[in-house]
Amino acid sequence: MRLIYGILHHRKAVILGFALFTALCVACMPLVHVNFDLTSYLPKETRSTESLNLMREAYGTGIPNARLYAEGLPLPEASKLADDLRRIDGVKDVLWLGSQADVLQPLEMLDQGTVASWMSDKGFLYRLTIDSGKAAGALVEARAAALAHNATGVALSGEAVNSDSAQKSASAEVAYILLMALVIIVVIVSLTSASWFEWVVFLLVLAMAIAMNMGTNIFKGEISFITQICAAVLQLAVSMDYAVVMLHTFRRNQQRYPEDPVRAMAHAMRQGFSVVLSSAAVTFFGFLSLCIMSFLIGADMGIVLAKGIFFSFVSVMFLMPCIILACLKPLQRFEHRSLLPSFERFGAWCTRLMIPLSVIICIVVVPAYLAQHRIDFTYGASGMVEAQSETGREATAIDDAFEPSATWVMLVPEGRWAQEKALIQELESLPKVKGVTSYANTVSELIPPEMVPESQRSQLISKGYSRIIIQTVLDPNSKADYGMVEEVLRLGEAHYGDESHLAGAQVSEHDLKVTTQADSGRVRLFSLLAIAFVLMITFRSLSIPLIVLIPIEIAIWINMAVPYFAGQSLNYIGYLVIDAVQLGASVDYAIIFTREYLEQRRARPPLQAARAAVSRAAIMIITSALILTVAGLSIFFIASNTLISEIGMLVGRGAFISMLMMFTLLPLLFVLCDWIVRHTSLGAGFFEKKKQGDVTV
Repeated sequence: MRLIYGILHHRKAVILGFALFTALCVACMPLVHVNFDLTSYLPKETRSTESLNLMREAYGTGIPNARLYAEGLPLPEASKLADDLRRIDGVKDVLWLGSQADVLQPLEMLDQGTVASWMSDKGFLYRLTIDSGKAAGALVEARAAALAHNATGVALSGEAVNSDSAQKSASAEVAYILLMALVIIVVIVSLTSASWFEWVVFLLVLAMAIAMNMGTNIFKGEISFITQICAAVLQLAVSMDYAVVMLHTFRRNQQRYPEDPVRAMAHAMRQGFSVVLSSAAVTFFGFLSLCIMSFLIGADMGIVLAKGIFFSFVSVMFLMPCIILACLKPLQRFEHRSLLPSFERFGAWCTRLMIPLSVIICIVVVPAYLAQHRIDFTYGASGMVEAQSETGREATAIDDAFEPSATWVMLVPEGRWAQEKALIQELESLPKVKGVTSYANTVSELIPPEMVPESQRSQLISKGYSRIIIQTVLDPNSKADYGMVEEVLRLGEAHYGDESHLAGAQVSEHDLKVTTQADSGRVRLFSLLAIAFVLMITFRSLSIPLIVLIPIEIAIWINMAVPYFAGQSLNYIGYLVIDAVQLGASVDYAIIFTREYLEQRRARPPLQAARAAVSRAAIMIITSALILTVAGLSIFFIASNTLISEIGMLVGRGAFISMLMMFTLLPLLFVLCDWIVRHTSLGAGFFEKKKQGDVTV
């Protein structure tokens, strides 16, 4: 208590120190580099990553990641446009009809299949390889270059376009989403608070915690654009439970010490410390478990989110009490009577309904468990763009003119022309291969490479490798991609063994799918073991962690099963986020209820203790869950970015389901397992009747 009183008596210095550090972090935020290339987070040992690195080393470029369709251009202007596109900063390579065939000849004399792949009756198609870090400016300049050549219409699509569009739409909407979340928090906190001024303290503390977290990312060097978009919203969503607990604990102690607010706050800090610490610890380790993923986006998000939990914990435990005491006058001035009714009846209703509702939960739990393992995931940036958006409409226009397609590149040793021709023949026989371009079938293996102009030779042969460009006709989001990837890989290995290297957006996504499937089990096991360990230490019990985790896991299964039964796919990033967020929020609710139950159980029989615990914990759990539910559903309806919209729905629905579990299944489990909890917990001190008569102790 001496340390606590020391902090409270020097509260001005504490507030000043936090303010200065926050200001420094705000100044550092613009200096944090943002990485827009999701493929850079694949493990370095994956084949697609090795292939991309080899291609960049041999050809100085990667794979085409954008398509530009320019309508209304004559052939001479189309050729000039190709030259102008190559000069744009950030454009590493340009493929078009002129790089696949001799356009100085009459088009009627060229292979018509090749012509149809690059030219429609309205215009020409260009496949661009763009540096992901310069994509935004390069795409703007590419569109401007096409219009400068009097193109009557310009459309852009591809991974670079999708990533840029998703990042821009999300960045523009995140500020709006945060503002909307703040409004929701203000309304709900005001309804559940004792003063109209409490929400100011609430938001000030959490805003400073978020700023400290985002500013200290400068020590990481860079973060992914997904982390940049999600971190602030998720930190606010997960850590507001701590502020809710601190506010309500202080109110209770104010009733005990109405004349001494410092003493009331000191007791609130002491009582709230273990609750907030245990909640923060389980959420911290839940986020940190993402770091064991092979897919490095997990480590990127895990470190930033875990760091955010640390700053939220420190801010709520040490800054918030000082700000509350510094703002006592406005808090008292704007006090209002309780706007919510007593939750005594609510506790009674929950205990009456917990058996029938738990029966329903038991009926749906098995289908939910099976369904959440069968969700169709999307892994690329294309899944983040709505079909009705401008980017979606332009992609559809290109697909209508040239069919949905993707470009893959295979590198094989130079000079083995018989093997290369045999491989090309097998590739061309695949039903979804639209065209194959290589030195052997574009120039001729009979012509020595040194006799071919450098501009044409360097596109197909470089540093001992022959580049085979494969145009595939497929939907980049379909399951069939991955079977096609495996078939092309098999053909390359059949002819060249380990000397063939395949790269492409779908190839990287295939590796990502394989990697994440292997990661999921390890991440979930690590997070559950870490959370169980923290709960075991917190409650000094062997059984309570298991009892608490059962309803939490069931809530997550039910939430994740909904997309499967609705026939919807889900972006894997969204799955990572909701798995961590719902787990963290649910554990917070469970800890709040469990502490109330154990306290009530020392004075009442199990069923009465459960009823009283629901009544006392309801205000804190409902406040947090209602904020998450309303904010999540609002994000779902407002966000145009599919990933953000999905996360909103998952967070909102997950918070509501978890809240129901805390008021129905968890109380029932404690009642049914009372004997087990009593005999597997240290110092439980449970109430029990004397054997003689009805006198109780």
